[in-house]
Amino acid sequence: MEFWRVFVAFLSLISFMILSNPTKASAMELEPVVVTATKTPTPVRQLPVRVDVITRDEIEKSHASDLSELLIQKFPTHFHRYPGSLTSVDIRGFRTDTHGSDIKGRVLILIDGHRAGTGNIATIPLENVERVEILRGPASVMYGSAAMGGVINLITREGKGKPTAEAQFEYGRWNRVKGVMTAHGSFLNDRVGISASGRRIEQQSDYSDGDGDTIDNTEYSDEAYSISLAAYPADNQRIMVVGQYFRAWDVGNPGATYNPDPDNYKSILRRYGSISYDGKLSDKGISWHFSGYSVHDRSSWNDPAQAWGYFSSVTETETSGLRAYLQIPTFGFGKLVAGSDWDHIEVESWKVPSTMAPWSPDTEYDNYAFYAEERISPFDKLNISAGLRYDRFDETLKETPGLIVTEDDETFDHVSWRIGATYDILDWLTARVHIGTGFRAPTADELAGRYESGMWTKIIGNPDLDPEKSVTYEAGFDGSLKGASFTFSVFYTDYSDRIVGGFQKCVNGDCSWTTYENVEGATYIGIDGSVSYDYSLSVRNHHIGLSPYLDWIYYFKRELDDDESAEQLGTDTIPYVSKGNLIAGIKFSFDELADLNIWANYHGPQKVQNWNFFSPNYGSIMDKGGFTTYSLRLDLYPVKHFSPYLYIDNLTDKDYSYVDGYPMPGITVTGGFKMKF
Repeated sequence: MEFWRVFVAFLSLISFMILSNPTKASAMELEPVVVTATKTPTPVRQLPVRVDVITRDEIEKSHASDLSELLIQKFPTHFHRYPGSLTSVDIRGFRTDTHGSDIKGRVLILIDGHRAGTGNIATIPLENVERVEILRGPASVMYGSAAMGGVINLITREGKGKPTAEAQFEYGRWNRVKGVMTAHGSFLNDRVGISASGRRIEQQSDYSDGDGDTIDNTEYSDEAYSISLAAYPADNQRIMVVGQYFRAWDVGNPGATYNPDPDNYKSILRRYGSISYDGKLSDKGISWHFSGYSVHDRSSWNDPAQAWGYFSSVTETETSGLRAYLQIPTFGFGKLVAGSDWDHIEVESWKVPSTMAPWSPDTEYDNYAFYAEERISPFDKLNISAGLRYDRFDETLKETPGLIVTEDDETFDHVSWRIGATYDILDWLTARVHIGTGFRAPTADELAGRYESGMWTKIIGNPDLDPEKSVTYEAGFDGSLKGASFTFSVFYTDYSDRIVGGFQKCVNGDCSWTTYENVEGATYIGIDGSVSYDYSLSVRNHHIGLSPYLDWIYYFKRELDDDESAEQLGTDTIPYVSKGNLIAGIKFSFDELADLNIWANYHGPQKVQNWNFFSPNYGSIMDKGGFTTYSLRLDLYPVKHFSPYLYIDNLTDKDYSYVDGYPMPGITVTGGFKMKF
């Protein structure tokens, strides 16, 4: 199997380099990398779950324009990626939801700890992002609904240090042009910091796949702007304001190869704003946080060539909320974090012309939550944490133009919990264990009221629905020794109460209605991990760095528990989850003049559904083969303030797709430069 061949080859290479290193072995302490994926800053080695951090330096050297491009380079997993700026991401078998509210997803995307308001990671720019934190495993104790598989948290840059401006320009295949301007720095004796960015991208030609076939209607244009303003009115006090704007227009929506569309296009508009206040009393070990945020997300799908004229389908989501928490010392050797969240979400859908029915009814959500987590360190080597969260949801199905809606609202609550521990076995090796729960709240149209459109769409909510739930048991270790860093986890997830539609329901004697029911979910058993090694040598007064790395996930079991669902699909293997995913590469550096990164990205075979409605096997399960792509990034630093770069994706011109029928671009070469002022 290709996964194991690459895995063994790179693991052997790294092991050989470590053993052959002439440097005397010595224990090295893990760097106390601070993260906020648990709401309060915590060293990674004290976290009982795996957390990966993608730094600002890594973001810049990736040359990624949005979160989807970055994660595809850095995160071995399945991506549901289409042409036309639409991508969802999987964490341990659960995915974000790309349509409407993110409350329907099973992986949560955050911006500075707030809901991003979308699961479409292709609409989240990176120019003003300081780092990205990926928490694997359930995190509903801290973040509520949708945090079943994990959480991805983007931390906005703060203006620090000497004021600096950068200009960037690049040009690549398919006549793709990108321009970026950024500025950041601090003023008034570091009491005020500003970080701002702006960018524009235009892809002016349709791309070709690895077989050389042109995929019509794949042109693209977008612009993105972001600003953060941080003020420090007193020591240990910070007020921060963040604003973001993203717009994409004339985004080609080519359809599948079995049903191509030459003129459909999409438009996207996103606005995000937040304000936060953080403070602490260092001598007393007390800290606090208050924040509010608002997100506007609008996507429209447009077809100008319908037989009856122009057609447009629009989904608009408004997400807003408040956050507050307090951290206090307890028992002389612990910390208690207690807080509350409130989120308000409204989703509206409509079509143009207005006489046409939208795909789904309008909905509204209010979510009130209270949580607490105790962390104790009875002695230096041991850290124990236990947390509990209570969520209450008020959900409303609303009157919707174009649909016949019986309005209704429902209320339900849910309790989440987790417990974990870390133990420093050696100075360079930490073991961890964790048991945690996650959930996905039923949506208003699944839970409340009913709606209909014509003879064929008649759906009634089920007020007795339970939230989808997961319990994950995890154990692993993290270490750093002799230039090598490594992490390993084994996990078991029991996914239950999966929400499924299509169950017959009689309403006033009319049995053509359908409703939603909870069915058995699925079981995941797997391992994931990473290993890297930093090796350096000097040759004739030149410094050469060599760093091989390997990151992977592998499932021993990914199986549906519901026999009826498995029988309908024709398999008990969970669709769209590969047996294994792997990223393996080598980084080279030469003095401070050049950095080169070459890597392979392996996506294993999957079971997928056949959505080709021209096929006699429409709707049935089929096998989708795996694929491997190769990429490189080359950054040069010939002078202090000027750095040209080159990056190539799909080096071997592979014909591949993440979703069957939607081929990705063939070999793509892009060159550019950055200038600092």
